[in-house]
Amino acid sequence: MKPTPTAQDWHAHYAAGRDFRPLSDTERTILRERLARPDGAEVPRAMDVACGTGQLARLLAGLGYLVDAVDFAEAALERAAATSTFGITYHCRDVTTGDIAAVPAHDSRTYEVITLRRVLAHLPDRARTVAELAGLLAPDGILCVITPHADRQPEKLRGISLDDAEIALLTDGWEHTDRIEAGNSTVLLLRGPTCVPRSPR
Repeated sequence: MKPTPTAQDWHAHYAAGRDFRPLSDTERTILRERLARPDGAEVPRAMDVACGTGQLARLLAGLGYLVDAVDFAEAALERAAATSTFGITYHCRDVTTGDIAAVPAHDSRTYEVITLRRVLAHLPDRARTVAELAGLLAPDGILCVITPHADRQPEKLRGISLDDAEIALLTDGWEHTDRIEAGNSTVLLLRGPTCVPRSPR
């Protein structure tokens, strides 16, 4: 089994000038339609987990959210901050170690939207990470997971993809789940986590 890339691996990746797969036009359309600024939210907040150089964080900011963008690769955050957009705050945190809950700097510690794009398959404990993020959602908040689908990827990329059984495990325990196919990826919109303790406010 191929070892999970470390923070230093990703730091070197971004420091060498490489990047991550950009958002597709289909993804952009889905995100703009499904994650539009919620009615009645004076200052809607979003968190982009594993933000890389900030492309998705910038899209969320463009939709009117104040964004906490999180990554554990310092070089990625340096590049993201160099093209920073108003309304984005970058945080160097490791989602795999459980310190993601320490990110919010605001009093409510809740988010209308949390995004997790093309990273979940890399994580050693997906269920724990999803539960931690669910605990940071506002009551009507959305956890948006975008993952390559294993059935639509070459075998060599199986390790960074999820299949239907793995996706079903992620959607279990949510009151509302929407699944949208986007080319070779699947977009999940999860609302209403059940049996998840809320983060302290």
